[in-house]
Amino acid sequence: MDILTLLGLIIGFGAILGGQILEGGHVTSLINGPAMLIVLGGTLGAVMIQSPLRVFMSSLKMALWVFVPPKLQGQEAIAKILEWSNIARKEGLLGLEDIAENEADTFAQKGLQLLVDGSEPEVIRRVMEVELDAKEHLGVQAAKVFESMGGYSPTIGIIGA
Repeated sequence: MDILTLLGLIIGFGAILGGQILEGGHVTSLINGPAMLIVLGGTLGAVMIQSPLRVFMSSLKMALWVFVPPKLQGQEAIAKILEWSNIARKEGLLGLEDIAENEADTFAQKGLQLLVDGSEPEVIRRVMEVELDAKEHLGVQAAKVFESMGGYSPTIGIIGA
């Protein structure tokens, strides 16, 4: 977990609790089960209505990134690509067939399979760019789920209050 995420959570909750205590209120007055159910359930329901299942599920995966960000494996990817180029140089492109079948990364697997199938470089480039664009589009749509939550929750919060 990123240290700023943890620090932000502590400062945010600390400010809310500290303000409540300084104002003479009780911390327990901040916890209102029915209001919480209305706000969280209403916000979640509104977002589910507007989002396709694939986008919504992708946003749930992205939510976990706040606490456990995805690991970037740049050096490992470079090493794999260098290994593939050595195999292709020694055995030809068909030497990559077994690697393509066993590759865990679907993006790399598709690129390798196109190479093995003898596709033209420009065709491979276009297909892979379309794949990247589709992945980026899904990521943007999933991020907009959280933007929508930020829009719905204050309105539903008024109902919950």
